[in-house]
Amino acid sequence: MNQPFLDETLQHTSVFLRLGKAYNASIQEFETLTGIRAPAWRLLFLIHLQPGIGQKSLIRMIRVDPGSITRQLKELERQGLIVRAPDSLDARMARVKLSPKGSSQVKRIMAVRLEFLQRMLKDIPTQDIQTFIQVLDKICLNLGDDLQLPELGRQAR
Repeated sequence: MNQPFLDETLQHTSVFLRLGKAYNASIQEFETLTGIRAPAWRLLFLIHLQPGIGQKSLIRMIRVDPGSITRQLKELERQGLIVRAPDSLDARMARVKLSPKGSSQVKRIMAVRLEFLQRMLKDIPTQDIQTFIQVLDKICLNLGDDLQLPELGRQAR
């Protein structure tokens, strides 16, 4: 990227502030519509995408303090939304899957999520959305996060 362009752009607008503002607005609206906190949803969604996922994999994907993930998983387990069990090959590792109640909750939220995403991305051309996703992925790479998120196939729609 051309450095003078970058300097001029950063003088007039703050990418970081805009990214934070958009993130906060989307999270607040999502939580209001679904009745679930965003950190809990992220975990449930990733577990939905990868049933039996290891707790360490969740920590790497979400990039937060391991203790925070453990506390959140314990709360989801207490609510009966997930089941944690030792890995069959390594009892030190925990595997996580949705409980029937958790699966039902995810199914309910997925319907609301679809409407939310349609409203959030209204009037934004598909090409712009694809470019935005690529930019976000490049930002992660630039910051040392090369872990790919699970593919969002038909089950995630």
